[in-house]
Amino acid sequence: MLLRKPIIERAFELASSGRFRIPSDVHKALLKEGYTQSDAFTLEGRATWAQLRERCATAQQG
Repeated sequence: MLLRKPIIERAFELASSGRFRIPSDVHKALLKEGYTQSDAFTLEGRATWAQLRERCATAQQG
């Protein structure tokens, strides 16, 4: 069985990649990669969402 990264780690990688403008786009990409909606529920906290939003914005600028 292939072990994959924890969803939070992968979400931050995607948000920092510059490919996504907003956290919901990161969320959609994670689902396409095979993470479940249940996995993604752990990203729904206000603080996590704010960090994803900040990473997306920073990556878009530079």
